[in-house]
Amino acid sequence: MGELSKKFLSSSRKVIADKAKFPEETVKEVEERLKSAGMKIYRGLKRIDKGRLGIPVYLSLYDVDGQKITGNFKQMGKGSTELLSQASALMELVERFSLFSFYKEVKKNGIMSTFEELKEHAIPFEIFLKSVEDEESKDVKKIAIKYLKRLPFYFIRAYEPRTGKEKLIPFHWFWVLYEYNGSAGGNTYPEASVQAICELIERHTNALSIRKNTLMPAIRRESIKGEAESLLKCYERLNIKVWIRDMTFGMPVPTVAVMAMDPSTYPERSEIVYAAGTATSPERALIRALTEVAQLAGDFDTEGKYVESGLPKFQTLEEAKNVVEWSYEVNLEELPNMYSEEHAEELVNLSQKLKELGYEIYLVDITHPQLNVPAVYAIIPGILFRERTRISYLYQMVRTVSLYLSKEKMRSLLKELTEEIRDRYYLWAYLGNVYKAMGKEDDAIGCYEKALQFSPPKEDRIAILSHLADAYFKKGEYEKVINMVEMALEINEVPELYNIIGRVYYKLGDYLKAMEAFSRAIDLNPASAIDYANIGYCLKALNYLPVAQIYFKKALEIDPELNMAKRGLEYCETLLNVKN
Repeated sequence: MGELSKKFLSSSRKVIADKAKFPEETVKEVEERLKSAGMKIYRGLKRIDKGRLGIPVYLSLYDVDGQKITGNFKQMGKGSTELLSQASALMELVERFSLFSFYKEVKKNGIMSTFEELKEHAIPFEIFLKSVEDEESKDVKKIAIKYLKRLPFYFIRAYEPRTGKEKLIPFHWFWVLYEYNGSAGGNTYPEASVQAICELIERHTNALSIRKNTLMPAIRRESIKGEAESLLKCYERLNIKVWIRDMTFGMPVPTVAVMAMDPSTYPERSEIVYAAGTATSPERALIRALTEVAQLAGDFDTEGKYVESGLPKFQTLEEAKNVVEWSYEVNLEELPNMYSEEHAEELVNLSQKLKELGYEIYLVDITHPQLNVPAVYAIIPGILFRERTRISYLYQMVRTVSLYLSKEKMRSLLKELTEEIRDRYYLWAYLGNVYKAMGKEDDAIGCYEKALQFSPPKEDRIAILSHLADAYFKKGEYEKVINMVEMALEINEVPELYNIIGRVYYKLGDYLKAMEAFSRAIDLNPASAIDYANIGYCLKALNYLPVAQIYFKKALEIDPELNMAKRGLEYCETLLNVKN
């Protein structure tokens, strides 16, 4: 048995809630490792629910190094008890910290090579190609495949549990598609692996439900017993309406969708919350969905809004009619069940059942060496994720290699590609990005204008106009910047647009208008440290130093390494001390 087989197929017997350890053990061990890691990763746990619903929700809070690595302040955890929720929040923090740390080290630890060079050591090329849904013409596909075979990727080791073999996979390709989806921390490698795989299956069935947009089977209320029923009664006690649906769509493990709405607080103090859970047993899938809804709902009594992820967010029950209505009824126990007391057995069975459906599982060990808490990144080429997997080989290839190829190599590649394929907007847009990074704004502007001629979809049109505005900003052509931003804002509001136009008004000395723009950027993205700092500089220019100081401090709370905020704060403190 190889090194990876020993890790991923080690014995992992369940003791509670599909976990290999009791939650109090997990909390104690993980907190000890976080605190003794020699880094400032973790600050503590905080319960954030009000107790109205009766399902505990916890935050795990990052310390300075944790924030720096992940870009986040916190992670959320859920569970049917306080201890399970605490353990969940801690494992979520470990998972994200481990994954983002791993990502930052890929260039150092990966092998830069090509599919042609690695041959059978790499993931099979035909399996790799399943990872995206390419709807391009045959000619464009053929050109993309030619380049994909010979372009360099950073390959990392992955475990194929069905065969026990080790394969090399191009990490950045899947990172661009999945990002943190499919990552999991656990008490053991098999536990984390099963959870990570179930998360990807959940994303897949979510995507199928959106694309099919058909009625789903309803789960009979009387078939729900045990822990799942206890959680459901928390909702029923408050007369919250709950719709429970079978979202499995032929996958080997069950996915249960739950939608909930509190008539007493909706829409003023609550939203329609829609989430799903996937696990190896129907009851655990339902428990996962019910606790996920609780995590998102804020006790159905909050001013906050949840951010949609795998499933859409409905504003009205009319919008949600395909969830409110149902095709036929089933008992919960009729859903697929692959439950075993042993995680490693579940992992092997999952890999075999998924292979029968045409999917191969790959598992990457992303465990952080200083934490030594098992963390896994699962990759299943062909699994859907909203619209992220609906992308051509060519576009995905360009997005991927732009993460690590030098500007010169990217320019050479894109010029070559635009000679072969002249009418793909994203090739011109990425070439524009390269020229802009090289300081060749005129060439960049020409490329962006060319990209706009080829009818990019709305989201990409906004991005191109934003880059075009930035290129004009670098040239000092502020009227053109304003024109580009206004064109983009007609499509949709994104924080970057307000950041750009705010910088223009700052340059023009209109500090009040600049602050208005930066404030709107913060409304859209409350974690934007740079926009807090920008407001600080506007206030500094207006000589409101005490208030400017507050904004610089807020920026540094979000990003302790933001030098412009450090400089602004230092200036304010120096002058205010002199005055005092």
